[in-house]
Amino acid sequence: MAVPLNLQSELFSATGGAAAEGVSNQLGRPRADRFTLLVREAVQNSWDARIAPAGGVQFQIDGYLLDRDIRRTLAARVFGSVPFAVDVQARLLADGDFPVIAVSDFGTRGLCGPTRGNVVPQPSESTNFVDFMRYIGRPPNRAYAGGTYGFGKAAYFLASSLKTICVHTRFSNGRGIESRFMAAALGPQFESQGSEGQRFTGRHWWGRLAQDGVVDPILGAEADALALLLGGVQRSPDACGTTVYVLAPDFEGAAPQQVLSQMGRAIMDYFWPKLIDGPGHIPTMSFSVRCEGRELPLPTVHEDPELALLARAFATAYAKAPSGGAVLESIESQRPKKLLGHLALVRQPSALMGSQPAAGERDDGAGLYQRGLRRPLQHIAVMRAPNFVVKYLEGPLVPYELAEYAGVFRVDADADAAFARAEPPTHDDWIPDLLLDASEKTYIRVALRRVKEAVEVFAAPHTIEASGAGAHSVAGFSRMLGALVPSLSPDAAGAARNGPTTSKGAGAGGRSGTGRKGAVTPQVSFVGEPAIELIDGIAVMVARFETSGPDGTPARVFVLPKVVIADGFESDPPEGAQQPRVIRWVDPTGTIVAAGAVSCEIPVNSGTWAVAVSIPPDAMISVALKAEAGVQG
Repeated sequence: MAVPLNLQSELFSATGGAAAEGVSNQLGRPRADRFTLLVREAVQNSWDARIAPAGGVQFQIDGYLLDRDIRRTLAARVFGSVPFAVDVQARLLADGDFPVIAVSDFGTRGLCGPTRGNVVPQPSESTNFVDFMRYIGRPPNRAYAGGTYGFGKAAYFLASSLKTICVHTRFSNGRGIESRFMAAALGPQFESQGSEGQRFTGRHWWGRLAQDGVVDPILGAEADALALLLGGVQRSPDACGTTVYVLAPDFEGAAPQQVLSQMGRAIMDYFWPKLIDGPGHIPTMSFSVRCEGRELPLPTVHEDPELALLARAFATAYAKAPSGGAVLESIESQRPKKLLGHLALVRQPSALMGSQPAAGERDDGAGLYQRGLRRPLQHIAVMRAPNFVVKYLEGPLVPYELAEYAGVFRVDADADAAFARAEPPTHDDWIPDLLLDASEKTYIRVALRRVKEAVEVFAAPHTIEASGAGAHSVAGFSRMLGALVPSLSPDAAGAARNGPTTSKGAGAGGRSGTGRKGAVTPQVSFVGEPAIELIDGIAVMVARFETSGPDGTPARVFVLPKVVIADGFESDPPEGAQQPRVIRWVDPTGTIVAAGAVSCEIPVNSGTWAVAVSIPPDAMISVALKAEAGVQG
């Protein structure tokens, strides 16, 4: 018969110590829900424990219910002894469901090294086990680590309604694969009764009691058997890695599948760069979430509308070279002088992003995970060297929401340590006041300020001073699209006043026309503001217009599209670039009367027509309309 595990409850030392409540409170009052905190802490721990420097880490979450026989076995074998105010045994034996969330990783070193905090490790020996199971708030000594504090482990306990976890880990000890199993709980501090009463911190461990009175982890086959009893993943005989079992997670009334789906969404929102940051954009991590053994779908980076645009910005920031239509800016501190990182920004017409999901589709019907990414996209992901999103900064909306933009600010490797020290235990912010070094405080403040300023310049409207009907129409649309459409140059303004009606990007207003000298010249004017639409998967600018003149006068309307650049506009795109082209002409009844033609015969005074012009990738266009007298039949 298997020997039940022994319980050890931590005593306060003569010099004090940390109570369990203090461990739980180390995360402060985080903005995120407990399961998002769990995801963020767990993924970072798995990455920090990777075997291969380049990655190759598999991260998996399993949610399931324990059957009654297994619960009785666990109550007797693991939790036969329970401390004050930790109700794990009673809950295991009670009626009702007993859910478990198992968080596992593969391709990692496992929790190796000494099992006791007072043992000095050998040179270069890992301290993963004591870092996770024993220490409080001890930072790992790893370059570019995702998690920089030991406080974050509280996220595992906070996710459990019992504040209780079990841990199974396998690692290479140089002679073979070694297994360890241990349970732990955080409860309230308490005192034993009697004349020799003692004070306890509220931290508890279950394992095997050694001769010196310290509980050590269960080893070998017995450790593997306990993990098998708890369920979750099964590892091959030579596989290393760790599984943390969160017992009786607190779903706050939500269905388990809803919470698990939201955990998957949180993984994608904060760790999507790991799916594209390897050589040739291959993943350095993979993720899966399962509910009762069934795989839950996770969005892919390039198919998810929000993440796809962010991924384009990431490629530029990561390579430190413009690509995919993104612009790149170095973020630097002048005093003291230091390169802090690179900011990449990219935009596209909002119509290309499709429609927003309904609120229920966004959160799967549960109110735990509050997604920060919203449409239209105006978000900047900020991250350090591990390529985990620390948080999203929200920039200003593009006027009239006709375009969306996204960006990535990635800290330079030489500045990574300062930004890591500015993170709170939840790793979801950069707080300058956490730093003691004045220069490092400056780095954080300058980076956040200059990123904000760059985004405002990228998205804010330009001030345009121009007169005349044509210039007014262009200025109106330039104000509407803001920085996505450059301001009208003086030369262009003059051309608009004296030449054809011009719409920048999708223009508005104004009347003008040209024709044969002495002939009655029809007039053409824009109607309302233009629209950006999708036609057969092609992004187009649709300009609506009317012609006027003496009844019976024929008119031929020409469309003159141009690519807009920062200093005005140019007639010809760069060599090899796509050019705007006329897609179709539509009459007032909605009938397509011509396709692909640069001009169309239109009866004057016949109502509102429309012309659709394609928008090349990563460009904006202006459209001029010119009316000439047609051939009378």
